[in-house]
Amino acid sequence: MKRATFLLAIAGTMAFLAAVLLTVIDIALRSVSGLTVPGLTDIVTLCTMIGALLAIPYGFAADQHVAIDVFTEKMSKGTQRALTIFAALLAFAFLAGAAWFGAEQMLREWGYGDRSQSIGIPMVFYWLPLVLGLALAALVNLWLIARTSFGREG
Repeated sequence: MKRATFLLAIAGTMAFLAAVLLTVIDIALRSVSGLTVPGLTDIVTLCTMIGALLAIPYGFAADQHVAIDVFTEKMSKGTQRALTIFAALLAFAFLAGAAWFGAEQMLREWGYGDRSQSIGIPMVFYWLPLVLGLALAALVNLWLIARTSFGREG
């Protein structure tokens, strides 16, 4: 699971890199010719959505999210395990719910045929990384629950 989510995070990083490169190209073009990259705002927004949402599942799989363990590190291993499972259950419920409601909104946008303002990218392409990223992060939390429940931490 960690490897698959790592590869997704790398793909997300490439989306961020594309956004940065296009922004630099736009700045360079403006300074020497007055030309711009058409639809830069739409493209950078889409790249940001892809980058952020593909990285979230890896954050959970690698246990790299922000945590405060000052109190929990002093608790027994059993209590720590129970809290880990509880946190993963809460994360799963939130992420699955957000993915569900995001999917509903994505389908609504698709039905309306909404498009971005500058270059007309279908809005469904902005919703797709959100829904997939949240759904994958929810599945990672199910994996964490199973792994922790059966004592395979690490």
